[in-house]
Amino acid sequence: DFLGKDYRSSYGLPVINVPGCSPVGDNFTETIACTLLFLQGHGPLPEFDELGRPQWLFNETVHQHCVRAGYYEEGTFAERYGQKECLVEIGCWGPVVQCNITSRGAINHMGGCMNTGGICIGCTMPGFPDRFSPFYKKPPGANISSAGSKVLGTFMRPLRRISQAYLNKETRWVREGHVPSGWGHVEKPGPILKLIHKMYVKYQFLGSRKTWKEE
Repeated sequence: DFLGKDYRSSYGLPVINVPGCSPVGDNFTETIACTLLFLQGHGPLPEFDELGRPQWLFNETVHQHCVRAGYYEEGTFAERYGQKECLVEIGCWGPVVQCNITSRGAINHMGGCMNTGGICIGCTMPGFPDRFSPFYKKPPGANISSAGSKVLGTFMRPLRRISQAYLNKETRWVREGHVPSGWGHVEKPGPILKLIHKMYVKYQFLGSRKTWKEE
């Protein structure tokens, strides 16, 4: 903003932005290293987006690499801090914020807001902080997106539990009719689950040859 869009350095480059509060150290040093290699004629000019951010570092959202993204997909959300589920409904802007902190970490590939239980408040975006306030309040767009996830998750969670129960058994255990575990009783599937598992296997090996037999 201060130097303007027409500014060029003595080497002919416009302003390069490495955003963050504070910027991830590895992002900063990597951008400098790539730019210096270009200026010395040892590599191509790094790709930057329309806002001057390193394209290869800020082309994906926080949510796409978040350790809690699986909970969002299944429609399960945290109601307070300290819980393990997705934090969108208590103020996280991760699904729309361009930042790689969830995959790169804060320092030495460790830490980072969502990795340590905090929400994303959008500090790498030009609209920060004004467009992300008030902090710790559910983003307006989450009213639609998280509602859709909850509806889908209502169906997905039970289906995945059925698949999980099927995959947690060896074929030999099924043939012999018991699970040889000394840690507790494993319930046998009822007739409905047996039918579902049979259909699951049939679809799984559709067009392929099954080399084992359960019964």
